[in-house]
Amino acid sequence: MVKDRTFNTVSIAIYFLMGSFLAANQSLVSNIAASYGAGEREMGYMISSLYGGSVVAVLIFGELAQRLGKRRASLLTSFAVCAGSFLVLISSSPLLATIGLFIYGAGVGGFESCVMALLTDNNGENSNRFLNFLQALFSGGAVLSPLIIAALFKEEQFRPFYAFVLACYAAFACYFAFGRRIDSFARQPEAMPKGLAFLKLIKHPLIIVYMLCMMIYLGSETAFTYWIGSYLEGEGLGLFSAGALSAYWFSSIFGRLIGTQFSSPSNLMAPCFLLAAAGCVSLVFVPGGWLKLLSVILVGLGFAPLYAGLALLAGTLFPSESASAFSLMIFSSALGGIAFQPFISLLISSGEAKGAYFIIAALCALCAPALRLAARRRAEAGI
Repeated sequence: MVKDRTFNTVSIAIYFLMGSFLAANQSLVSNIAASYGAGEREMGYMISSLYGGSVVAVLIFGELAQRLGKRRASLLTSFAVCAGSFLVLISSSPLLATIGLFIYGAGVGGFESCVMALLTDNNGENSNRFLNFLQALFSGGAVLSPLIIAALFKEEQFRPFYAFVLACYAAFACYFAFGRRIDSFARQPEAMPKGLAFLKLIKHPLIIVYMLCMMIYLGSETAFTYWIGSYLEGEGLGLFSAGALSAYWFSSIFGRLIGTQFSSPSNLMAPCFLLAAAGCVSLVFVPGGWLKLLSVILVGLGFAPLYAGLALLAGTLFPSESASAFSLMIFSSALGGIAFQPFISLLISSGEAKGAYFIIAALCALCAPALRLAARRRAEAGI
């Protein structure tokens, strides 16, 4: 039973805007670099700083949530995003913009983990359904914002966007500053934790399984989405390269809506990984652009429920420390995004793109039995 419908309503706006901002950031990093005449190396540093900020977030904001409460931690992470946005907005060099994006990434990573923890506290057994619905809205925002950016922004423009982000997160900060009703449903530790909470969590074997699977999922997804256009062009199917990415994100919306039909993600994760693996193998073997687009859609449907599902499985293992658990999952996803890119780009640039998709398929196939075993362990423990 939902405890606070107002918070759920606000979270709808939060997730749509987070998805919009994520995709818009990916589009605008090149604009920031162009405005300063920066090269590919500086642009790479900017991209890495966003992921690096999320890695740092687990060391800061998850712990703050355990000590200060999830509402106050949400307020602080909102301020962090505002600070990062402001630095990018006033930046006069690539270095200052990179520092701003790092703080921005840390704030967003911490903010998302706190909001997910509060959503789990607020929605109870309905958490998986609602989180998948929110992830579908997140994907919808990710589809729309690059189109809006392309229509409104010139090649070297970016500051109006970060002014808008600053305004939105300032509004979120006001909500968490004055929404004291949130404290009534936010679960907190029975006693002040001794030491770092995440060090306690990673001793649980299921958390390790979920973290590894999250790393593989996000690393595979970023490798798939960033390089699918290059792969299709290499196959002589350049006309389908732009449509492939759109097809992926549209299919992810439907995949996440399908995920809303399941009250628990425990038994859904393994089939999703297998579907994604099948889509990657199919992508390599099927002929023609249309069949390859169908393979892309299969991968999108398979990957779609994984982020919310894996995060929720980790969060529900430790309800009182759910903010730290969600932070660990976001940390794992950021590591996947960082670690997979150099390796996959090396394969693509060396003409071995097919091998990259076989590797992704093999890793996804390995996740399936691990998650099936984890589901069995949870059922036996009644979790």
